[in-house]
Amino acid sequence: MNEALLHTIWKYRLLGKSQFRGSKEEDIEVISIGEHNQDSGPDFFNSKVRINDIVLAGNVEIHIKTSDWLRHKHQHDKSYDNLVLHVVYEHDKELPQNEQFNVSVLELKQYIKPSLLEQYHQLQLSKQPIACGKAIAHIPDIKWKSWLDRLAVSRLEEKTAYIEHLFEYTRNSYEDALYLLLFRNFGFKINNDAFELLGKFLPYSVLKKYADQPTQIESLLFGAAGLLDDLFDDKYPKQLQNEFEFLKHKHKLQQIKREQWKFSKTRPVNFPTIRISQLAGLIGKQSSLYHLIDQKPDLQTIRHFFEVEPNSYWMTHYSFDVETESGSKFLGDKAVESIIINTIVPYLFFMSKNGNKTDLIEYGINLLSQLPAEVNKKTKEFVGLGINTESALESQAQIYLLDNFCSVKRCLSCQVGESLLKSSSK
Repeated sequence: MNEALLHTIWKYRLLGKSQFRGSKEEDIEVISIGEHNQDSGPDFFNSKVRINDIVLAGNVEIHIKTSDWLRHKHQHDKSYDNLVLHVVYEHDKELPQNEQFNVSVLELKQYIKPSLLEQYHQLQLSKQPIACGKAIAHIPDIKWKSWLDRLAVSRLEEKTAYIEHLFEYTRNSYEDALYLLLFRNFGFKINNDAFELLGKFLPYSVLKKYADQPTQIESLLFGAAGLLDDLFDDKYPKQLQNEFEFLKHKHKLQQIKREQWKFSKTRPVNFPTIRISQLAGLIGKQSSLYHLIDQKPDLQTIRHFFEVEPNSYWMTHYSFDVETESGSKFLGDKAVESIIINTIVPYLFFMSKNGNKTDLIEYGINLLSQLPAEVNKKTKEFVGLGINTESALESQAQIYLLDNFCSVKRCLSCQVGESLLKSSSK
């Protein structure tokens, strides 16, 4: 037994009734459970109860044992004076303060159904990634969808916190913050930190000067990435090398150490060299990503923006001086969708918060709802339980649910856990 469970039982009226007998045989009727307090002070504010024939309004404190009042030193805290009911799982001690202020004690042990406790213990003891297992598929659809919508927003708020950091780093430049976020997410997780560092070492203000000069953009990106410091045989990297030597001194640029890039344990199409060549194509576009999304284009227009063709050299290479069979190096659909999910939509959410533009939230949510659901290790856990995931909005919500609720057993704070406990209490 723990207080969090008692709070849930009280908050969602899982006792199955509203009339009880107090520790001194008084009649107790719970008219209103009150407002759950997440900060210091009594657990529920503004509750309303009827003790015998008297209606009282005030606060409710919940403990496992009555004596916990003394253990928590509430007797020395004036904020607990306006108590109308002391709710406990086990009444083990009469308290002078309860006697002094005529506070009734309600012992819950006799009212909580064993099936509810059994359901709770099953959730907490489960070794599965998703404790509720296949029961999750039987949650009413309207409740499940509503919960996913809330979780998707929480996921976006979580990502927004990092954009705030980038915004501060760029001295409150919206365009530069988006630039760094785009760079970071071009690392596709395995090289995120290295790509972000590349963006910081190579300011957008420098790259914009060469927007119509592809070779200069490529030399700046590959050079600042520390990937032009070898002796090459091919003409293309030699040309980039020569260009970068001049531009490096002109703009006083720093370079990343080559060792910071991860090539192993990743598919060749995700090599930093290929991703940088794709990024160079985006930087060279006449319209920047910042100006594009400011117009709130439809999904197809955004997809078209990312249709960039890297330098023809990369059609037959994944690394400098190592020729391979010819193959397309365009950004794939999944890569573009990942950028929309992790860059564009969170940035829209950030913009809406900073600029009080609520329409951007709706626009971003709409983009997520149009994208197909992500398929990865986390979302597969839900598929395996019979959950039909219809969009990226829902898969993002599922990722947040798994990371922030299931993995830490926050079943009592989850709408699914709440539904299961309610069902077991009937």
